[in-house]
Amino acid sequence: MKYSSFFLFSFMSMLLISYIGFTQDGIDDIQDISMDELLNINISTAAKYNQKISEAPASVAIITSEDIERYGYRSLDEVFANVRGFYVSNDRNYGYLGARGFSRPTDYNNRLLTLVNGHKMNDRLYGSSSIDTVFAIDLDNIERIEVVRGPGSALYGTNAMFAVINIITKKADKIDGIKASATAGSYGRLNGKISLGKEFDNDLGVFLSGSLTDIKGQEQMYYEEYDDPETNNGISEDEDWEKHYRVLACAEYGAFSLQGIVNYREKGIPTAPWEIIFNSGKAKTIDEHNIFELKYDNDIGADKNIILRSYIDRYFYKGLYPYEDSVYSDKSEDLWFGGELQFRWDLYSNNRLIAGAEYQNHFRASYLYLAADYTIFEGNFPHNILSFYLQDEYQILKSLALTIGIRTDIYQDTGSSTNPRVAVVYNPVKSGSLKLLYGQAFRVPSIYEAYYEEESFQALNPDLDPEQIRTSEIVWEQFFGRGIFGAVSIYSYRMKNLIDNVDISDEQEVPLTQFQNINNVKANGIELELNARLKNGFRGYVNYALQRAKDADLDDKLTNSPSHIAKLGLVYPILDYIYIAGEFQYETERITVYETKTEPYFLANINLSTKWLFNHLRCSFLIRNAFDVDYSFPGGFEHRQAAILQDGRNFSFKVDFRF
Repeated sequence: MKYSSFFLFSFMSMLLISYIGFTQDGIDDIQDISMDELLNINISTAAKYNQKISEAPASVAIITSEDIERYGYRSLDEVFANVRGFYVSNDRNYGYLGARGFSRPTDYNNRLLTLVNGHKMNDRLYGSSSIDTVFAIDLDNIERIEVVRGPGSALYGTNAMFAVINIITKKADKIDGIKASATAGSYGRLNGKISLGKEFDNDLGVFLSGSLTDIKGQEQMYYEEYDDPETNNGISEDEDWEKHYRVLACAEYGAFSLQGIVNYREKGIPTAPWEIIFNSGKAKTIDEHNIFELKYDNDIGADKNIILRSYIDRYFYKGLYPYEDSVYSDKSEDLWFGGELQFRWDLYSNNRLIAGAEYQNHFRASYLYLAADYTIFEGNFPHNILSFYLQDEYQILKSLALTIGIRTDIYQDTGSSTNPRVAVVYNPVKSGSLKLLYGQAFRVPSIYEAYYEEESFQALNPDLDPEQIRTSEIVWEQFFGRGIFGAVSIYSYRMKNLIDNVDISDEQEVPLTQFQNINNVKANGIELELNARLKNGFRGYVNYALQRAKDADLDDKLTNSPSHIAKLGLVYPILDYIYIAGEFQYETERITVYETKTEPYFLANINLSTKWLFNHLRCSFLIRNAFDVDYSFPGGFEHRQAAILQDGRNFSFKVDFRF
């Protein structure tokens, strides 16, 4: 490998610098959070106000900036690959996130809701939730990730079927100056980032960050399905490249906060989906997401709080697909503004009420598909959404709390949906919590699913009904003391009106598909986790998920659904200034859309990182897929490939500077 000498040199340099740095006094801004501190972090996602994990009416996971740094995560899919109950896929264009045995191929993660500081990131064209490099925030800028498992529509509306994921970004005081980083790695990976943060004496805090990434990708990729002299013997050359840039700007002053995001990613496609020309060098996708939000959050008296949020968002997508007669392109743009009003009132010392309303106006929701000289499809589907929610938390006893919530969402184009949730949280002992949870959630059909049509390809279906899910769950969380925490979760869910793409060619003279509500799903599972944060600097976790997700009508196992997932992570300070971290994951086979099976696999990732050296320099060296395992993820119906091979052993070296 042409980077071997560079990485060996980088590794030895890091050890040498670290050795010299042992005699220096340094302050590490990555906080080594103890288990006590972690369990007492105030999370806001589960109930829309701050509370401890043990009090939250949900099964919650927290990934801290320390976890991101120590394990060397570079994108959200790398984070979630190691979170209990989640698993990932990648078709070498987009990354996908599965939860509790459910991940439909090419669903664009539209059954998960992603937030940034409480701001919804899912669009309405596809309902997409980005968890790979399309995601708008650099991981270095994340303070923590709050993951609330299970249905979240009672507070957040559509898409929140399996989880609500809230990304909390760092504030100005966490930077307090200028920081820069540079990364180089396998497959021609280059990244540069700079951040500025300052908190002024008048309580004004300002944070600005920008980054550029260029990845050449694998030079050659072999696909057996295209092994023919006319298609370059199945070898895709120089088509796995990727470029993106991100800008994040935040400001806080008193009760007011402002955030702006500019995100752009361009990605080559080596797999030739949709029967495009193989190895053309012209296939690519472009994704842009921009947001601007102003928020007011203030206590009005000792027992009341008000939150006002207003925003404008833009999501843009473009794809270039080369065919024999022309290069086809599809473009879509979702442009919307909205606002939210939330009022919290502590009626009594043991009774908290939350009421809120949201409004969104998607004044441009357009889709355009064209060839070089003619338009195949063009449409604009503006609409608005009005929502109301109410939640009451009643502390029946000091150790027993009841939470009841309900929300109604009214869609101009698809009608309304009302979804409740009920949670009982019982603390029989100070160190343990029993949670009984029930919730419903829904997903409205995306613009693409309901309204896109193309002769000889897809028929529209504006009569699609929303998907619905009902989930029951029992959770036991136990703090064992001395930095050890454990959790057990047993769940069951039922989905109806599942939207799938169906071949309706028999009803037509030409091949044709259509999105229809044809399937129902039933699933049961158990999740186990043990998490340790010891005083000697050792950190670790082990978790296991057994999941059984089936088609309720046919009693067949769902595609892209592993039955067993086991994960282990360890962090240990081998010297005063160096951490070594390892993550290990085992997963059983998945069924593909062509009814074949992927092979089970075992992956190992290793990361070496330092604390701040001389107060100004920090280094890390990451090895992913350390044993160079061949493993694949299922593709979608748009691929000839039943399963798509993933990256082998690869490296990256990162240097951070602080001024």
